[in-house]
Amino acid sequence: MDITVEDGSQISEKAVEELKKHADMIECECPAKLMEILEQVREFTRYTEECIEKYPEDKTTHKWLKSSSMNIDQLLSTTLIQLARYEGFINEDNEIVEREAAQ
Repeated sequence: MDITVEDGSQISEKAVEELKKHADMIECECPAKLMEILEQVREFTRYTEECIEKYPEDKTTHKWLKSSSMNIDQLLSTTLIQLARYEGFINEDNEIVEREAAQ
C-alpha cells in the first residue's frame, strides 16, 4: 500500500489505519498519539462543516475554522509520514515495510 498525502494535503483514512497496525513497532506511543490527534482534528473539521450549514449567520467564521483545521490536518499528515519513514514503517517509495524487514 502506498502511504502518501492525498491532494497535497491529507493522508487517507485507509493509510492511517494501515499505519496504526505498525505503530507498535517502536516502544514509545508517539505515532499512536499523533494519529489520535489527527482523528480529533478530522472530527472537528466534520463538525465545522455541519456548523456552516446549521448556522448560516456564522458561515464565515466556520469556514475559517474549517480551513484552519484542514491546515492542521496537513501538518499532522506530513509529520506522520515523516515519522513512519524515520521509524522504518514505510520506505522511500511510501510503501509499508513488512514487519520482519523493518525490525
